[in-house]
Amino acid sequence: MQHKKFIWLVLVLLLAASLASCNIGKAPEPTPDVNAIYTAAAGTAAAQISGQMTQTAQAIPPTSLPTQTLAALPTLPLSAGATPFGSAGTPFVFNTPAAGALPTATKVPSGAGTGSTAVGCNNAAFLSETIPDGTEITAGKSFQKVWQFQNSGTCAWDDGYAFVFVSGDQMDGSNVTFHKSADFVAAGHGTSFIVHMVAPTKAGTYKGFWQMKDDKGTAFGPRVWVQIVVK
Repeated sequence: MQHKKFIWLVLVLLLAASLASCNIGKAPEPTPDVNAIYTAAAGTAAAQISGQMTQTAQAIPPTSLPTQTLAALPTLPLSAGATPFGSAGTPFVFNTPAAGALPTATKVPSGAGTGSTAVGCNNAAFLSETIPDGTEITAGKSFQKVWQFQNSGTCAWDDGYAFVFVSGDQMDGSNVTFHKSADFVAAGHGTSFIVHMVAPTKAGTYKGFWQMKDDKGTAFGPRVWVQIVVK
């Protein structure tokens, strides 16, 4: 019995020695790098996802975006009958003469009126007149000449301002002087100067010059005239 145990022991030792001789000189197996495994796996997954997205994009047909066109802006029409007066919000108003005292005014040719214009804050713009130059008037007959002016300065025409005879033939015409506040003319407004005259008794051509003056007697604005023919 002991002899059999001895034999089995010898066999086991011989088998162990044989197995040990097979592993002599062999390099040990390297320890796997866990981080490298994870990095490789992540790269593989990203490549697979990119490939799937590329295939999906190729499968969807491209859609062109609509082009937006700007519509042309409408042209606003200018107000019909617009005038330079009142552009700053100030109405252009003439003082109202007595009923029947203002005949139909005649537009004056461009350049009518001579002499000074602005003097300090005072200025006047000549707009129109009655009794055109060369109008025939019966000798000794009364008539009235009307001039329309705009106060184109910055000072009001108030107490002491006047529209006066300057030179030539006065024909009994009287100066028009501002005294009442109702007759004062603010800047940007206008007024009518009505001068009553009498035609001379002698035939001929007569011409008289008139102009605005301030409360100190200084002339300003254009010098205008009345010219008639007496037969």
